[in-house]
Amino acid sequence: MSDDGRATRRTTTRRGALATAGASAAGLLAGCTESRVFGGAAAGFDEESLIVGYQPFYTESWSALVIRHADLWEKYLPDRYSVASWEVALQGAVIGNKMISEQNDIGYTGDMPTITAIANEETAIDLVALAGFSRGQQCNLCFVPADGDIEDPQGLDGGEIGVTTGTCTHRFLLEAIQEEGIDVELSDQGMQTVVTNIREGNLPAGAGWEPSPARSVIQENDARYLFTGAEYDANDAAGLLMLDSLVEEHPEAAKGWLKAELEAKRIMATDPERTVDLISQEGQLRDYDRETLHGVLYENIDVNPDVERMLFYTDYEAVDEADRLMREEAPEFLYENQEVISGVPPEARYRADVLHEAVAELEDEVEWNPLREAER
Repeated sequence: MSDDGRATRRTTTRRGALATAGASAAGLLAGCTESRVFGGAAAGFDEESLIVGYQPFYTESWSALVIRHADLWEKYLPDRYSVASWEVALQGAVIGNKMISEQNDIGYTGDMPTITAIANEETAIDLVALAGFSRGQQCNLCFVPADGDIEDPQGLDGGEIGVTTGTCTHRFLLEAIQEEGIDVELSDQGMQTVVTNIREGNLPAGAGWEPSPARSVIQENDARYLFTGAEYDANDAAGLLMLDSLVEEHPEAAKGWLKAELEAKRIMATDPERTVDLISQEGQLRDYDRETLHGVLYENIDVNPDVERMLFYTDYEAVDEADRLMREEAPEFLYENQEVISGVPPEARYRADVLHEAVAELEDEVEWNPLREAER
């Protein structure tokens, strides 16, 4: 659902907020119609063309931008494969929908829609890697007007917070509200609407994911960060999804894409200037200045100055916090707490083995360590 089309809904108090989270998240994954099966089952597509769903407005999925604008997919995909199209989505749930209906072959989504996608019982979808990971510095952010008088989480008690329900931000906010023991009114709004309302003084507080808050804080000086997930041990992430049919029937293409992902992470971890050059080429981000793009990836937030902004991990099995988030924390929250999914994702949907094969091959092809980012 776009920001312009999102209806505003309000829930009051911790109990009301928790009760509505499941229904809101489920609603984000409704409404798929057209079907596409990788392998040429639908007219107009051939089995050697990939359709990639990505989120330019979610920083933790920006490795897709590096792959796209550095042409890394051309470097690593077998010659007979190509990218038919790059499809922009404002939220990961849209990409999850398209993968379930087999309209996308590869998808970059936040941790909540990642788990919802791989838990679905209609289409086999695999979590093959992390697109991004942070200790609550990318999706788990609460911010307030720059000139507002709220100075700590307790200052939110009895007030209103704008948040897009059914997202990783919503999950984090519910955890923070519960831990702080405060009552708040959650106003369900799209990310850009939250930012606009903060700027115009219509909301005392908002919660969201980068890069939109950073634009308000760094570029426009309209807002400041109040607290992040680091204070609640609430990590956030993005998943790299593939149709299981792609992994099983076209393993060389799957491994080729993961090699491109690994090189994208290397660029992001070691060459900030080139990274910003590449991300700046994304037309969807034309309103973001260079300082903001650099800051949201590489400059720590002042309320948590010792917590790294972004961790350029790819292998979730190599990072305990990431593996626990994807296998335990997020699935348990969606299944047991919110009843958004009918069951936790089956173990077969966690396919890090494909990444491990890509790493083994890449180690013989390049002079750099393909998993250096996980060893930092």
